[in-house]
Amino acid sequence: MSDSVSEADDLGGPLLVTPAGSVIVATDALLASADRLRALEAALHADSRRVVAADSIASGMPIEGIVPTLERLRARCEGARDAFGRIAEDYTRAEAAIERAQRDLAAAIAAIVGPAVVGYLARMILLCPGLLLAGALLGWAAIPDGPDGRLGTVRDFMIAHPELITTPAFVRFVSLVVTSIDDAVLGGIGVPPWLVALPGLELSPGGGVAAGALTVAALGSMLGMFRETPVSVDRVSTAPVAQPPTGVRERLDRIPEVNQVRIEKYEADGMPPRYTVYVGPTETFSPFATDEPWDSTSNVHGVAGLSPGSFRAVELAMADAGIRPGDEVLVTGFSQGGLIATMVAGSGDWNVVGLETYGAPAGNIPVPAGVSGMAIRNTDDLVPAFAGPQLEHDLMQVERRAFREGVEIPDTQAAPAHQRTAYERTATAIDDAESAAVQAQIRALDAFAADYLDRPGGQATAMTYRATRD
Repeated sequence: MSDSVSEADDLGGPLLVTPAGSVIVATDALLASADRLRALEAALHADSRRVVAADSIASGMPIEGIVPTLERLRARCEGARDAFGRIAEDYTRAEAAIERAQRDLAAAIAAIVGPAVVGYLARMILLCPGLLLAGALLGWAAIPDGPDGRLGTVRDFMIAHPELITTPAFVRFVSLVVTSIDDAVLGGIGVPPWLVALPGLELSPGGGVAAGALTVAALGSMLGMFRETPVSVDRVSTAPVAQPPTGVRERLDRIPEVNQVRIEKYEADGMPPRYTVYVGPTETFSPFATDEPWDSTSNVHGVAGLSPGSFRAVELAMADAGIRPGDEVLVTGFSQGGLIATMVAGSGDWNVVGLETYGAPAGNIPVPAGVSGMAIRNTDDLVPAFAGPQLEHDLMQVERRAFREGVEIPDTQAAPAHQRTAYERTATAIDDAESAAVQAQIRALDAFAADYLDRPGGQATAMTYRATRD
C-alpha cells in the first residue's frame, strides 16, 4: 500500500476488475497471478529453446532430460492459468444468472402490484390532487423536527445506523427497485405479468431507471421540488499547473468542491491543446432548488436523461476555457460529478477520449465506443445503484467493498461508503494494483497530460469555476 493509506488503515475488500471489452469479473489478485503464470510460461518456453540450441552446438552435454522437464513445467503453468480463467468465467456466469433471476422476479412483482398502485395514484391525482398533496405534507410533518429541521432528523438517523444501507445486498435491492419502475407502469396499463418479465420490453435502455427518475421529477414538481432553472458560471481563479496528476488517487484529489469545476489546459509547441475537466460532487441534497446547481434536482434530472443545471454549467465552463469540439478532453468526476462527466462524454458534442468516474449514478448513461478509462464503484455504496446496472461500454470497471465484512462502519457521516474518504482508499488500492490490465489503464490515463508537459514548450494552466442557479 502507498504511504497515504497503510494496510492497517484500509478497511475495504479486494478489487474486482472487469477489463474493457470483457464481461469477465476477476479479482486483481487473480489477474496478477495469471500475469505471473503467463510470464513464467514464456520464460520456460524461451529456456527450452535455448537448451535445444545449446544441444545442437555442444553435443554430448548431459542435457537430454532438461527439455522435457521444462515443457512439463510450462504445461503446468498453462494449465493453472487456464484454471484461473475458468474460475473467473464461472463466477461471472453465476453472478449474471443470479442477477437475471432477481430482475425477472422484481419485474414480475412490479407488474403484479403495478395495476393497483398506478390505478390508485391515478384516481388520487384525477379526483383529488389536493388530497395527494395533503398526504405528502402529513407524511413529512410526521417526521420529528430536530435541531436542523426534518431533513436533519432523517440525516441523523441514517448516520446513527450506517449498517442499514452500507452492504452490497442493500445496494443490489436499490438497483432492483429502480429498474423495476417501468415494469410497474407496464403492469399498470394492463400488460400481463408474464409478458412484462420477457426481455426487450423495457421502456428505456437502462430498464426503468430513467422512467423512475422522470416519475420522481414529475411528482416532486407538484410539491415545488426538482424544478430546473437557468444557470450561470464565473471563472474564480486561473493558475499555472506545476505537475500533471499521476495515478488514480491524484486525479481524485484534483476534483473540486464548493467551486464545482476545474479545467486544466495543456499546451506544447506545435500541438493542439488538450484539456482535463474535473467535476465536483453534490453540494446540497435539498430537493428544492436554490442557487446551488450541484443539488438533488440535477441528480434526478441527470439520471432521467434530461438536461440538469450542473451539466449545463460544465458545458458553459468548458466553452469559457476555450475548448473546441475537436480538442481532446479527459473528464473526471466524483458522485454527481461522475454522472455529469459521463453525460459530457455521451453528449457527442465534445471530443472526449478518456473518462474516469468515482461513485457515479451513471450506469444508465450510454458512453460512445472508443472512450477509455475507468468506472470506479464501491459495491456497498448505494448512490451508483440509483442508476441501475452498468450499460456496456469500453471503460474498465473496478469495484470493491469499502467496508469489508466484520469491519466497524463509521457512524459520523451518512452513506459512509459514498464518502470521499472511502473512495480515496479505493483509489489508493487501485494505484497499488498488481495486475497488468489495471496498471496499463492507469498509465494510459496518466499519459494524456504527461505527454504534453514532456514536450518542448509544455505548460499547463488550471481554471476554476463557480456555477449558480439564476
